[in-house]
Amino acid sequence: MPVMTALDDALLTLNLELSTQLSNYWHEIDFNGGRDASSYYTEDAEFHGQYASYIGVAKIQQFYDWRVAQGPRLSVHSFTNHRAWFTGTDTAEATNFLMLYAKNGVKILPSHAPITISLATDKYRRVGDRWLCTWRQFEHLFEGDTPVTNPNLDENK
Repeated sequence: MPVMTALDDALLTLNLELSTQLSNYWHEIDFNGGRDASSYYTEDAEFHGQYASYIGVAKIQQFYDWRVAQGPRLSVHSFTNHRAWFTGTDTAEATNFLMLYAKNGVKILPSHAPITISLATDKYRRVGDRWLCTWRQFEHLFEGDTPVTNPNLDENK
């Protein structure tokens, strides 16, 4: 087995940190409705869904607060093929395939195929001892017949 270099070790650590953080983020969304979603983003973060974008951490949190206010929704955000790389000393990018299973209601709901399978692309900046998301984009590759929740919040005032 080849000896790992410092860069290899740093890249492995980055991938472990970012994939663990992404797991924690989606767990926050799926089991707490995203009530603490803003803690994963920088103040100037951008969130680009397939149908609407949210600019700034306050607008991102507004989306999750809006979603909670709509009533019960059961969701599972599951990702695979997570890949992360450095773009600078304190910056990184990552991609993954995100499968979203979701439907309005409470458990136990009938099973179905994911409502979307998307290529998710994230950009991060290290702030203190934590990586925070500065930019998140979802590119839908597959869509089912259950609508996603990605409203234009400026139209809902």
